Amino acid sequence: MWLGETDDTPELRAEFLAGMKLLGFELVDLDDQAAIDELRARPIPFDPIQPQQLLVADALNAKHEQAVVEMPRRSSKTTTILGWCLGRCVSRPRYKVTFSAQKGINGIQAINEWKLDMLDRINPPDDDRPEWMRVARPKVKAKPKAVRRQIALFGDELVPVPVEDDDAPDVTESRGFDILTGNTRAGIYFDNGSSFVILKPDPAAYRGKAGDINWVDEGQDIPVEDGDALLAGILPLQDTRDEPKLVVSGTAGEVKAGALWSQLKDLRADDPEMGGLDFAVDPNVDWQLIKSEDTAIALLLSMHPGIGTLTTEARMRARWRKMTDKPKWAREYLSLWPETFGVSVIPPALVIKARRPLEKWPTVPERVAFGYDVKPNGSSAAVVAAWRDHRGRAFLETIEHGPGTLWLPDMFVALSKGYRTATIAYDDMGEGGTTATEALAKRPKPRLRRQTYAETAKGCVQMMRDLERGTLQISYAEDDLDPIEGAMTIATKREVRNQSGVWLFDSPKGGEDGNDITPLMAGVRALRNWDQWFSRPLDDAKPIMGD
Repeated sequence: MWLGETDDTPELRAEFLAGMKLLGFELVDLDDQAAIDELRARPIPFDPIQPQQLLVADALNAKHEQAVVEMPRRSSKTTTILGWCLGRCVSRPRYKVTFSAQKGINGIQAINEWKLDMLDRINPPDDDRPEWMRVARPKVKAKPKAVRRQIALFGDELVPVPVEDDDAPDVTESRGFDILTGNTRAGIYFDNGSSFVILKPDPAAYRGKAGDINWVDEGQDIPVEDGDALLAGILPLQDTRDEPKLVVSGTAGEVKAGALWSQLKDLRADDPEMGGLDFAVDPNVDWQLIKSEDTAIALLLSMHPGIGTLTTEARMRARWRKMTDKPKWAREYLSLWPETFGVSVIPPALVIKARRPLEKWPTVPERVAFGYDVKPNGSSAAVVAAWRDHRGRAFLETIEHGPGTLWLPDMFVALSKGYRTATIAYDDMGEGGTTATEALAKRPKPRLRRQTYAETAKGCVQMMRDLERGTLQISYAEDDLDPIEGAMTIATKREVRNQSGVWLFDSPKGGEDGNDITPLMAGVRALRNWDQWFSRPLDDAKPIMGD
């Protein structure tokens, strides 16, 4: 387990206990079975708070602006963080919490479940409260309008001391909050002005908001690009708040990238600016141990905080037997992130096998296809040519690999003039699409062909097949490493979310630290362009201009 700093200040723990009470949990001695039985025998049953729940609260109470929580399934991760958030809302006037989970609909589903299973059950709405839960509040005089205006402007310190008023109407104690579950304004709104608001995991949804706590749950299921943009959009919400916190939580994902992994990576590296905790097995564990039931369960017992309290060993054994997808079981119950992703995906032996000495390299034929790729931040770009010979061998040649993108439009014009039948494949997203728009304004207009991510993904698969079959050729010189080969040696693999089995080549660390695979991706697009349009008779390969 990785654990950041903790803070067990009694006042902060009291806030957490107040929030957990709203959800039906109370702190008792877990060795006192009579006390536990008393909790569960109440008219509305309560459950005892478990040690890992207090540890989560203490970790989140530490003074870090960012925190991450990774816990395996059935360890009460979401309930605990929810209780911590609600405790702050009920204890601190005008406290603001935002919550996102996967897609927007997941947040709506979550609040509906919390409402039915916990909040309304433990704290019935005012109109439904039984008589034994109705407690008279002190009768007080209403505050003058002028005082209310001053409170709005200057705060609670101007609230006058309440005085008894025998003429005031009888009132009963409210539960203190309302719950809205529609598609607009979904959230929990407290009588003291605090709020727990459900938002879509979209930077636009956060625009104009402010948050003391901004919580993103199931961060591993947010697509990598969306997660990076989401975190970048959330942090400015905290600029005007005192001691704000961004919390990302979840379980291990399918790829070492994205919102959750980026935070976990910092926690595991002992980054002093990252708080939280990570219940996870040693990432270097031998996979053979997970393939055996007894050794897999032994690993689970060594790190899962919920076994024996929230679930049982027998139930975990049943899960292990039923889940034939053992990598998924390891992710969800051992917090084990796949090692096959985030590391170089092309074996060095295949790269070496693809080399063709420069002195034997053929001239680019008249009939050829091109592709280009731009690094997400626009710092570099590459243009590659691709063709196949009569034996089906694929040839990739780097036409240009250079900094920035300003040189691309003129090159596209030159290639279209020099190779009359060729088209240049591109990705319409981000920098690639912007460059294409600029190029299409040139005269004569270059022959560009938009390539979808699904087509590019097929190109990645085809390139791996060509490498494995020994039918892919890249130029090689002892003193001059081809940019395509350089990119192949560092390329990782990233699955496309919600598209089972679909993947793309990716840059280590998202292209940070100078990692650049634009020559490889330009080659993928070029070869896909050839296979899709130029392996047929010329008359059938009609380029689509800029669509």
